[in-house]
Amino acid sequence: MLYGMELEFTGGEILWETIQQMEDYPIYRLTYLSSAADTFTDADLNDIESKSLAANHARDVTGLLIVNGKHILQILEGRESAVCELYAKISKDPRHSITKLVSTIEDEGRLLMSWNLVVRDAATIPLDVQDQYRRFYVELINAEQSRAITIEDVEFLQTISLFSTLPA
Repeated sequence: MLYGMELEFTGGEILWETIQQMEDYPIYRLTYLSSAADTFTDADLNDIESKSLAANHARDVTGLLIVNGKHILQILEGRESAVCELYAKISKDPRHSITKLVSTIEDEGRLLMSWNLVVRDAATIPLDVQDQYRRFYVELINAEQSRAITIEDVEFLQTISLFSTLPA
């Protein structure tokens, strides 16, 4: 069940369990929203993905990047110094501007075990999931206070990544 909704998958069930990975240091989780200066092309996204995979692995930073047209949602996790350094670098990237810092939080474990990039093509995402994502994004953008990203939020975003696409 996903946000009060059951998803049906043909060809068998998909089980997705998120287990917090414990580290020997506190995990710093930062979530932000931004707006792209221009719509990203496939080449832009391929470039971001290839550079991010190696660089984030070297920093021991995990997370999730969702690019939906000009709307960007990103979660970064790792040591506070590494995440803050990366966020400062991202903030200076002229391809987008930070719209909102949704939350920063220290946690005992990671919610995201690897680095993921979710790309577009809403045609393959069920409409109800697209609607859920839109509501989630609007909730984040309109939250007056810091809104921590929960394990349920991460499971929902990971479910979107199963479709290898993005809600429009």
